[in-house]
Amino acid sequence: MWNEIKACAEIALTDCLLLARREQLLVVCDPPTHEIGQAFWEVGRKLCKEAVLVQIAPRKEDGNEPPAPVGSWFGQFDVAVMPTFKSLSHTNARREASRQGTRIATLPGITREMFCRTMRTDWARLGTYTRNVAAQLSSVKKIRVTSEAGTDFSFETGGRHAHADDGLINTPGASGNLPAGEACLAPLEGTAEGTLVFDGSFPSEGLLKEPFSVVVKKGEVCTVSRHPCATFLRNAFTVYGNDARNIAEFGVGTLETATLSGNILEDEKVKGTIHIAFGNNASLGGTVNVPIHLDGVMRNPSVWLDDRLWMDHGAFVTIKK
Repeated sequence: MWNEIKACAEIALTDCLLLARREQLLVVCDPPTHEIGQAFWEVGRKLCKEAVLVQIAPRKEDGNEPPAPVGSWFGQFDVAVMPTFKSLSHTNARREASRQGTRIATLPGITREMFCRTMRTDWARLGTYTRNVAAQLSSVKKIRVTSEAGTDFSFETGGRHAHADDGLINTPGASGNLPAGEACLAPLEGTAEGTLVFDGSFPSEGLLKEPFSVVVKKGEVCTVSRHPCATFLRNAFTVYGNDARNIAEFGVGTLETATLSGNILEDEKVKGTIHIAFGNNASLGGTVNVPIHLDGVMRNPSVWLDDRLWMDHGAFVTIKK
């Protein structure tokens, strides 16, 4: 397994991040992800000028900032890889490093099994497909989602462009997840309305044993159903304030090698699913900058783009491989 982990780390550093001999690499991990962090460091130090491995304490929630000294280092490296227990993707530290030109891959919640299962992907083919999905999302004004589980939800895009998380993190300031495989955008604040029923996975519980629903009005969660996830979500709203109620992201999975495992990093990439996030959307071009970002996954949705059926029970209607 160790050799396979190192082989996948090499794929990430060479095929996805294009780490060059003259460059410097920063690897940030924490105790739950130390093995994968160590693999990145061991592979990286043979590929580039200098590789540095830093271990931090796990953050409490996705989107919480890293320790201040460490966060200030991100922008001092050419490439940064962040296999951590909680996500550093939607942090000020990551955004500032991207503005400084660092190429960044985040791997929140990565496990050895997921890493080995998903990284052996045709990244060029996935990139073309994911960019096609993102282009279609970027061309519409309104998106509606329904599902047999009970979702009926819509929002305006405000003309925002969708981001293609395609695994090709090869230009200055580029950032994305590994494994990659989604197209996502930030709904226009204040426009989301309807009912969301999550029946795939949610951060506090993993794979959902029973559906979990919320009601959304004027772009924010206003009601949460009785469910084991409800206490977790209400506590997040109490700790982080009303901005945590913001409908922050609409995402579409495009990765065929991903499976629903109970880990959001992988689950939101599964082809045929969508995910909706609450909280921070600043990383996606929105205006809400709160230190939390929570994704929930839905199975087999139907999606309309400007009243045109685009996805039917999880199957794309108009997009070819």
